[in-house]
Amino acid sequence: MGYQRWDKIEIQYLIDNFEFKDIEIIAKELNRTKNSVYKKAMRIGLTKRVRRWTEEELEFLIKCWGKYSREKIAQKLNRSSISIKKKAVELKLGPQRISNGDYLTSGDIGYLLNKDPNLIYRWLKSGYIKGRRFGDKKIFQIKPKDFLMFLKNYPNKWDGYKARIDFIKPYFYTSNKCELPSWFAKKIELDEQNNVKRCIV
Repeated sequence: MGYQRWDKIEIQYLIDNFEFKDIEIIAKELNRTKNSVYKKAMRIGLTKRVRRWTEEELEFLIKCWGKYSREKIAQKLNRSSISIKKKAVELKLGPQRISNGDYLTSGDIGYLLNKDPNLIYRWLKSGYIKGRRFGDKKIFQIKPKDFLMFLKNYPNKWDGYKARIDFIKPYFYTSNKCELPSWFAKKIELDEQNNVKRCIV
């Protein structure tokens, strides 16, 4: 593919979006290579300015990681997807897959509950957790609401002290509700008290 001249519309688009969008996305939207976009940006003096994270942005990221996709969070905060990923890693918010969207896997739930994914798989096969098989492989897709129902119906199968509670909490949040159910809060409190007792003994 030979050299393709940049027109005014493309250049303006690059100027308007360079700071906020990943180069890969800009290249795709302009039907150009990443190298072409990067070189043009350097020629016209574009740089990605370092934006400090505000407390409100950090709170939003922590609250929404696990509920929304990385791209949607980036859009809400007017930041690049790469910026969101880097900050999530810095904050140790867990694997990116936890924030992938509408479904969880046995591996995701194993991570959230700090349990062997094979045990989660057996729970799925036994019907403790509602899920549906995906494709020909031994992969289950679990809706977050079904995962939360499992937590409520089988409190004896998970430990609120060992589970990654900060990653689980966002699944309870909806557009009109940002509080945890009483049964969940009580379970966490009870498990923490039991752990303290075990440590004392």
